[in-house]
Amino acid sequence: MAKKKGLIARLMEGPERSETYARSTLPTNRWELGWDTFKTNKGKIFGLNLLTLLFALPLIGVFVFRYIMKVVYTASLPFGQNMGIGYPVYPATAGLSAGLTRDINLIVVITLPVVIAILAVGIAGGFYVMRNMIWAEGVMVGSDFWKGVKQNYWIVFFSLLVYAVVMSLSVLSINSVEIIIAAGRGIKWLLIASEVITYVIMALVTLMVMYMITLGITYKLSFKNLIRNAFILSIALLPTNVFFFAFSIIWFIFLFLGLNMLMVIGIIILLVWGVSLFMLVWTDYSHWVFDKFINDKVPGAKKNKGIYKPSKIETDDDIAVIEKSKLTSRPIKPITDYDVELYELPTSFSRKDLEKLEETKEAMRRDSDKYAEEHKDDYIEAEKNIEALMNEEIADGGENGKNEETDE
Repeated sequence: MAKKKGLIARLMEGPERSETYARSTLPTNRWELGWDTFKTNKGKIFGLNLLTLLFALPLIGVFVFRYIMKVVYTASLPFGQNMGIGYPVYPATAGLSAGLTRDINLIVVITLPVVIAILAVGIAGGFYVMRNMIWAEGVMVGSDFWKGVKQNYWIVFFSLLVYAVVMSLSVLSINSVEIIIAAGRGIKWLLIASEVITYVIMALVTLMVMYMITLGITYKLSFKNLIRNAFILSIALLPTNVFFFAFSIIWFIFLFLGLNMLMVIGIIILLVWGVSLFMLVWTDYSHWVFDKFINDKVPGAKKNKGIYKPSKIETDDDIAVIEKSKLTSRPIKPITDYDVELYELPTSFSRKDLEKLEETKEAMRRDSDKYAEEHKDDYIEAEKNIEALMNEEIADGGENGKNEETDE
C-alpha cells in the first residue's frame, strides 16, 4: 500500500492527477476551473506569488523612489508661497510642478531596461507555471518556474520592453502637455484631447502586452505575428478584455483607495496570493479566448484543457443510436474472459498506481483489438444474417398492412 504524503509534500506538489483518470471530476467551465485551480493549489499559488514578487522588487523599489522624490520636491520647493507681500520666491512658477514630475519620470525611464530584465524572469516563470495549473497538469513550482524562464524569457522581455517604451513616451508626452497648459500656451481643448487619446493608447497597449505574454508562452509565434494577434484580440474583445483585466487587479485597487484598513488588506493579499491571482484570472480568461478563436485553426492544438466537456445528447433515441453504433461497430470479446485483469487502486494510491491502472487499461484495449481482428470474418457473416432477418420482418410487416387494408 502506498504511503500517504505529508502535509508539506501535498502543499508543494498538489493533488496527483492522471490525464485520463476521472476526467468527469474536472470543472465544466472556466469559472469553475479558476476556482478549482485556486482551491486545489493554494500552497503552490502562495509559493509562486513569493517567487514572482522577488523579481518584481526592483520595479517596486523604482516606484517607491519616485514617490519619495515627488514628496520631497513638493515639501521643499515653493509652489505659490510669497516672501513678504506679493513677492514670490520664484518669479514664475507656472508649470514648475509638471516640469519636476517630468524630470522625475525621466530618471525612472533611465532605470527601466535593467528593471525589466529582472522582472521578465518572474513574469516568464510565473505565467508558465500558471498555464500548467490551468491545464490541470502536475506542477512543481520551483523546477517548472525555471523551465518557463528558459523557454519564454526573451519573448516576455521584448514584450515588456515594447510596453515600457510606449508607456514612457506616453507619460512624458502627458507631462509636456501639462506644462504647456500650466504656462497658458496652445489651444487648451486640443491639448486635453491629446491627453485623453494618449490614455486610451496606454490602456490598449496594456491589454496587448497581456495577450502577448500568454500567447508567447502558449504558441510558437514570430514577434511580428505576436504583436498582430495581440492587437486583433485586444480590439475585437475590448469590453470583455476590460472587464476581466479589471477583475484580475481588483485587489490591487485596495492599495490606492487611501483607507488604512483597505490598504492593509490589499498588502496582505498582495504578499500572500495577489500576483498569482492576477496571473490566474488572466491566464484562465485568455485560454477561453484561445479555445474560442485560435485553437481550431492551429494543427494539433487541444481545446478545453483542464475542463471536462460531456457530449451533448438530447433524446433517448440519440442515446439508443449511439449505444447501438458502439455495440455493432466491431466484434466484442466476451466479458467472461479474464485473460487480462484491471489493476485495482489501493485506498491510498500514488501516481505509480495510476500508471499501473493505465497500463492494464491499455493492455485490455490491445487484447480487445486483437480479438476483434481475429473474429472480424465471423462478425461480418453474423451481421449479414441479422440484416437479412430485419429485411424479412420489414417485408412481412408490409404484407400484413396490405392485407388489413384489403379486409377493410
